This record gives sequence, structure tokens and C-alpha cells, in this order.
Amino acid sequence: MTTPSRANPDDISGFLRRMNTRRTKYSQGYLKRDRLSFTGNPTAKCLLYKAPPGFGKSVQVAQCAQAALERNEDCIYLDFSSFWPKDLSETDLIANSIVAALSSERFPATPTKSSVKTLALGLLTDHERPVTICLDGVADAATTQRFLRTITLETPETVRLVISEGLPDATVSLSVLSDVVTIGPDDLGFTLDETGLVLSLDADQAKRVFDLTGGWPLLCALAGKSTASGEGIVHLPEVQAYFENDVLAQVPQPLRDCLEKASWLEEITEDICNYVFKTDAAGLKLAKLEAHYRLLASSAATPNRYEMNRALKDYLRNRFIEANGSRQSYFLKRIAFWHWRRREYRLVIKVALRAQDHNWAQRLGEQALLDLALRQGEIEALMTWFTGIPRFKLIQTPSLAIGYAWVLYFGQRAQEAQEVLDRLNALPASDPAKQDDPNGWGELVHAIGLATHDEMKESDEGCTAWVDTYGLVNPVGQAAAQTCRAFIAASDRQFTILSDQIATATVTSGAVRHRYAFGWLAGAGILARLLNGDIYGARAEIRRAQKDENVAQERTPFVRGMFTSFEFQVQAEDGSITPDDGLLHEALDFALAFGVTDVVWNTVRSAVEVYIRRGDTSRAFLLLERCRLTANERGLKRLGILIRLGTEVFAMGTRASTPLGIEPLPSDEDLVFLPNQNRAIQAERELLEASRFLRDGKLGLAERQARKALTNFAAIRDQRGEVRAQCTLATTIHMMGEEKQAIKRMVDANLQAQQMGAFRSLKNRRHFLRVISPTAKAFLDQRTDQFSIAGKTAHELTITKLPAAHISAPISRKQIGVLQHAALGLSNKEIAARLHVTEDTVKWHFRRILPSLNASNRTEAVLIARSKGLI
Repeated sequence: MTTPSRANPDDISGFLRRMNTRRTKYSQGYLKRDRLSFTGNPTAKCLLYKAPPGFGKSVQVAQCAQAALERNEDCIYLDFSSFWPKDLSETDLIANSIVAALSSERFPATPTKSSVKTLALGLLTDHERPVTICLDGVADAATTQRFLRTITLETPETVRLVISEGLPDATVSLSVLSDVVTIGPDDLGFTLDETGLVLSLDADQAKRVFDLTGGWPLLCALAGKSTASGEGIVHLPEVQAYFENDVLAQVPQPLRDCLEKASWLEEITEDICNYVFKTDAAGLKLAKLEAHYRLLASSAATPNRYEMNRALKDYLRNRFIEANGSRQSYFLKRIAFWHWRRREYRLVIKVALRAQDHNWAQRLGEQALLDLALRQGEIEALMTWFTGIPRFKLIQTPSLAIGYAWVLYFGQRAQEAQEVLDRLNALPASDPAKQDDPNGWGELVHAIGLATHDEMKESDEGCTAWVDTYGLVNPVGQAAAQTCRAFIAASDRQFTILSDQIATATVTSGAVRHRYAFGWLAGAGILARLLNGDIYGARAEIRRAQKDENVAQERTPFVRGMFTSFEFQVQAEDGSITPDDGLLHEALDFALAFGVTDVVWNTVRSAVEVYIRRGDTSRAFLLLERCRLTANERGLKRLGILIRLGTEVFAMGTRASTPLGIEPLPSDEDLVFLPNQNRAIQAERELLEASRFLRDGKLGLAERQARKALTNFAAIRDQRGEVRAQCTLATTIHMMGEEKQAIKRMVDANLQAQQMGAFRSLKNRRHFLRVISPTAKAFLDQRTDQFSIAGKTAHELTITKLPAAHISAPISRKQIGVLQHAALGLSNKEIAARLHVTEDTVKWHFRRILPSLNASNRTEAVLIARSKGLI
């Protein structure tokens, strides 16, 4: 039957009035996301939303229509899920609606020789005002595509379209046009921040929901209303009904079967799907599930691999179990064997955990186990796997026992690790499990494990002795021992020898492809920069490591977690940005679960500072208490001391009370660590004592302790510590009436902080001093940063132009400051005035700068300093 192309105008007008009501309700009360509209895509002719049901396509179309009206444009909004006038096709409904909305005349209800579609195109072409056509749920593929394609290609730029697909393939020919922007599930899905905002959840709850749903909007809403945790979301009746009736109902059965099988895999590729399920047609099906149904997505990291939403995968896995019963273990074995043949042992472990099959443990040879533990750093996966293996089986297989001890050490369970090694060593010589260890793995794990437990001195001695004994016969172990010694050198601030140790370990690790070692070596370099206070340098080291294929940050979860904690510390020191909650929680989760003492304390301290800046002091002190309990539980004495000192400082700065304030400070007898670690604690203790005396008005004692702290910080080259000590000393001598020297000290502190990018250390210390010494507020509020780089932050400066005073700089920090002022064209007299020194002092600095830089005059010195990245 042929349907008329023209409809009764009254029917169309009534339909459009209903559409206006629907549009208003859809566009109110929902999160506005400009990145999905013409605001975020200003050059687009057409926005095309393609995603499974439940991704908020209808909301986005309605919001685009509402935004068009607010821009005073003409708008046609149609939702094809509603009821429209009978006997009209989808295409004719669009054309009649355009005519009804844009025509000033009333046309007869009966068809004429002129096609309504042609009439609509003419009206769009000649219309003077901008027009936005918003179509939700387009499903009539062939005819509608042709009409919409014609509108896109033949109408002026003032005519724009917003379209969501109602059925797969409904807009294929439209999506290939150059000025059509396709917005898929990855974009339509919520970000972590949007999840928390939409559901009004705190950061921890939002992260749980986001992890469960991958940001799938409808799933986020269902999970947010549910009390289910962990895997519980896929067991919710409404989630099951949604997947079955809305998402999968439109997928043909052969493709549904393929999708269900793909969910059973650890990594979804055509080859593994064909192998495991003995088929040869998986490729085309997987491609169609991605391109047409948007239920798979191409992996950004690995070519020819697909990814599936976690909640959908969990639901389909449950269906697979129901459909296959006991055969599920057969398929798991085929999956494990596939990865085994490719030496992808991490994935073998994941499949074995799913199958609850610990027999795979005994099939892993020594080489495979060490590849997982040492080269790949699969600490978390191995920890989970080993936990499920009966203890007697571990002891019966020495390589398993040694591997288990390794992951226990790196999981901060040193006592358990030592017990495993002791039980292995206590086996009688006649026991088959008591075998010789010609490669010295047990001794190496113990030596390195001591470092993870912050017994750095003993670890360094143990690694040195191990290399002398086993280094020639065990190059992988030698790389691990050298890497451990490099990290110990960084922790002890032995900056002069660190670069040589890293270089030596890098050569050895490269020869044996020790990927995990490269991550730790990069971490040692970053840690050294942070302990030195060189925030610019730390940021540059992180960026270099992220680009280094040897470091393999994305492939090594443990290293990725360590780098996250370093990135968080750098951002927390930045003066212009505050780390987001996602980064903060990720950094804390890693540090508290796996971090060594330096990583734990510096991450926790940074997080506490962030919380205090937000005004959330209760969370700050809860975190400190959690960290103190962790230190006590693990027997980490140095961490406990650092928390003791830090907690009192934070309490003084927030006028909070803490029971630790009445406890004695650590004495010299308590300092049994590496030399520079001891000196760092002494400096922190002296600075705390200086702050106490300053608060109590005992200025002479405050000055003496501040000077001692400054000396110790300078001796270990802790420049952030120097900044804090300089500010404290400056405030003290200001209170004593020595104004000129006080200003000079504050200028030095300000200059030093800017050269290193340590902006928050400076700001936080000034705020702290205002709190404990209110009478010095006017002095502390003075501006002393009156040269060109003042106010710029690590976030704003590029790595290639960092004004950082490098550890190996040929001139001193003060001389760098003089050159920075000279680069502005200032005279010696003007530089002296800004630095609060005499003109002769400036001249004295230049007499030493010129030969140090091999420069003949100050202009050349400035150019050389810039080329070296000093200014």
C-alpha cells in the first residue's frame, strides 16, 4: 500500500506539541555535558550518537534541542519511540514536521504533486534563521538515511542535525561524511567525576560504581541505588532484565552466541576465539559486534584486540556457565593453554584463579615463575594466586616458596615472607623439597626483601655479598640486586653515586630484559629528585619514564602504581592545580598496600596537605592515624617516627590537638637507619622544636634550632626542607627585630622554591607560620617574588624550559638567582636591591659565575645558563 507523503497539519501540530513537552522533561534534571554537544564540536554539521540502549542518547538529543532554542534558533525535535500520526513513514514524519515548523502558510492536508520532502528541503535551504533538527531513535535505515544525507550535503551550514540511532546500521551512510561527528559509548559513558556528581556519591562510592559499570550511564544509576558490592550488580533483577530485554534483544542469535563466548576469554581476539571454541568465523562476528552494535570496543593499547564492559562481561559469563555447565572448565583449560604457549603467564594465572585450579602452580617452572615475579612484577596477581594454594604445596616446591616470599615482601608482609623462607631452610636434607639453590634465589629474595621492610643497611650489605657470590652465574638476580642498591642509594640521598649505580643496573637489566628492574630504576631516579626537592626534575623524569618502552609502565601494574604515587606528589606540590580524587585515591591505595617507607610517607603527607587545603581536617588526621597503625603493624620504625613528627606539625598548623604532642620526640638513640636517613629525621625534629619555641615566644631557642635544621637539610641536599627552615628562621629573626636579615632569608627561600618548583612547600610553610605566630602575619604577607618566573608553576612550565637548579649544576643556587635577574636586564644595583644584598656581593657572584660557565661576560653567562636549563 502506498502511503501519503503529506499528513493532516492538525495531527502534525499536535504531535509537535507533545514532542515539546517530552523535550522539556528529558532536558531537565540531567547532567549537562558540553563535550557531547555543538559547544564541544562547533564545526560539526551533524552529531550522531551511536551506542547501546542506556547510554543517555535521548537525554543528549533533548538537551541539544533545548540548547538550540536557548540560542534563539528554530528547532524540530522528534522522538520516534513515541506514537506519531498513522500512515506516515519515519521519513515523511521528519519532512512534514520540518514543513509544519518552518512554513508560514497552511498547506492542504491532501497530497500534491510536489513531494513534501522536496518542500522541506526547500524550506531548509531558504530559511533565514539557524535550524537544528534533533531526531531521537532513527530506525528506518534506507529511506531515512537518504533523506538525512541529502539534508547534510545540500543545506546551508546554518542547518544542523542531532541524531541518535534506534537500531544498529540505521545511519551507516551518514556516519562516513566528513562533517558528521560520531559520538560512541566511550564518549557517552560517564567519567569518574561525572559518576560521583550525577549520583551524589563521595569519591570512594563513585569509584566503586565506576569500576563496576565502566561509566555505562544506566548501569551507574542502577548500581548507585543498590546496596550490592563487588560483583553484586550483575545479580540485580533490573540489571539482568535490562541486558536481556534492551541490550541483547536487538542482536541476532549467532552474534549473541559469539559475544557470550568472547566474554569467557581473558583477552578477546579473533585468533584465541577461533582456537578456544574451534571455529573459523569469529573475526567477522567480533567486527560486527563492535561496528554495528557497539558492544565491543577496539583496544587502544593492543591492535586486533577487543574490550568489553565489565558488567556486561560478568553477566554474559554467568549465562555461559548456565549454558555450558561442566564444560566451562574445559574451555578454561584451552584458554590457559593458549596463553601458556605464548608465555603469557600473567593471563595463565588469571585463568587458573577462575578455574580454582592450583595444579597450574606446580607446572610453572622456576624460569616462568621468576619471569612473572622479577621481570614482569606481577605482585598483585601472584599474591592472589599464592593465597589460594595450600601452604604445604608451596613448601614442597622450592621455586614456589621463594616466589611466594618475594610477593609477600613486596606486599609489605615481611614477617610472613621470612617464615616461608625459614620453613624452607628448616627442611631436613633428606626431604625431596630440600634442594640445592645454585643460583642463590632464596638469599637474594631475603636480601631484597629487607629493603622493602626498610632495613636498608642490612639489605645493601646482603645485595653486595650476593653479587660477589652469585652474580656471574645468575645475571637476572644480579640485575635485581643492583637495582635494589640503586633504590637504597636514592632513599639515603646519595645523589653523587646514584647515577653510576642506575647506569650499571640499567646495562645488566637490559641484557636480561629485566622489565621490572627498569621500572624500579626509573622510580629510584624520580625518588631522588623528590627527596632533593627538585619538582621540575621529578616531573621530567616521570614523563621520560612513561615514554620509555623498557619501563613498560602500562604493562606492569606494580610499577604503574608506584608512578601514580610519584605523579600525585608532584601535582600536590604544584601551586596552580589540586590533584583530583581519582589520582589521590589511586596513589594512596598503592602506597598503603605496597609502598616502601619513602613512598608511603611522602604520598600520605601530600594527601594530608590536600585534605587540609580543602578544609577536611578530620579526614587528614584519620589518614595519619591509619598510616601510624600500618607502621606499627608492619614494624616499620622509620615510618612511625616520620608520622610522629609530621602529625604534630599538622596539628600545630590546624590548631588541632593530638595525643602525640605529649609523647617524647625521637632521640638520637632511636636513629638506627642509613646516615642520611638519620640526618633527615634530625632535621625534621629540630625544625619541629624550632616551631614549638617560636609558638611559645622563646625566640633564641627557636633561632638556634632553625639554624641546626637548616644545616642538616643542606647537608643532605633536601631543598624543600631548606625552604621550610629558611622561612622559620626568617620569621624568628623578624620577631627578634632583625628585619633586613629576615627579608633576605625569606627572599632566599622564595627563590629556592621557585627554582625547584616547590611552590606548595613555600605556601604551606608561610600559612603554618601565620598560625603559630600571628604577630608575624604582616611580615609573612609581604611579596618577595618580584622577578620574572614568580607566580609560574610546574604545571605551567614545559620540561624543556625548567628553571631547575640541577643536582650537578656548575654554579650555586644563589648564583642561579643572580643570573635570573640579570636575564631581565637588571643592573648590579637593581639585582642587589631585589635580593637584599650589597652591590659588591652581586659583583662577587659574577666573578665566580663567569669562569664556572666558561663565559666571557654576563650576557654570554645568561645564554649558557639558559642552554643548560638553569634559568
